[in-house]
Amino acid sequence: MNVLSTAICPLPSDRHDHGSKSPEGYGDAVAFPFFQNWIAPGSRPHEGGLVYVGGTETDLCFYVWLEDRSIFTTATENNQPLFKLGDVAEIFIKPGTSREDYWEIHVSPNDLLMDLHFPSRGAIKSGQTTWEQVVAADSGSRKTVTTNPDEGSWTVELCVPWRIFGFDQQPGPDETWQFSVSRYNYTDDLDHVEHSSIAPLTELNFHQYENFINLTF
Repeated sequence: MNVLSTAICPLPSDRHDHGSKSPEGYGDAVAFPFFQNWIAPGSRPHEGGLVYVGGTETDLCFYVWLEDRSIFTTATENNQPLFKLGDVAEIFIKPGTSREDYWEIHVSPNDLLMDLHFPSRGAIKSGQTTWEQVVAADSGSRKTVTTNPDEGSWTVELCVPWRIFGFDQQPGPDETWQFSVSRYNYTDDLDHVEHSSIAPLTELNFHQYENFINLTF
């Protein structure tokens, strides 16, 4: 069963074990596995992974380890629709239920990034904004991507500055945010893809933030 809430893990500044399944710097963090709960509660994907979340004075960080025997992407530039072009990890961050806006940040195994900032979930459909405006957002995130094809895995650490959420530093204990990490896992081509998420989503809709995991500080 998915853990539905976690406290942020304080991170050391010198984290060097990128590529590891169990990164030392995130030793006190919960390891969230991937599910396909929209198929059946507790259903697991063919290829899994683990997600850890932590924080520093300046950043909210996610470490994602992904099992992948066929690391694949055709993406060539940042802010392309990476999820249509190959393997991708999608990090969703919603800074509390009182706010409508949220971020969705994609990272591909060839070290590309797509930033998306939605003023609300239905903003594009309602005409409040356009796709071009959403994808023009710049989170200022830093990332480290490591591929291990011989071991059949790849990892990404993504660190998102608190300032993009309107905070000068890590939020206080009165704050509860929501997050999720989802995945498009392609197998050798663009015709075969497996979806999964660490959140207990009841349908194949990665924007279902009512079922995201709570993050406390």
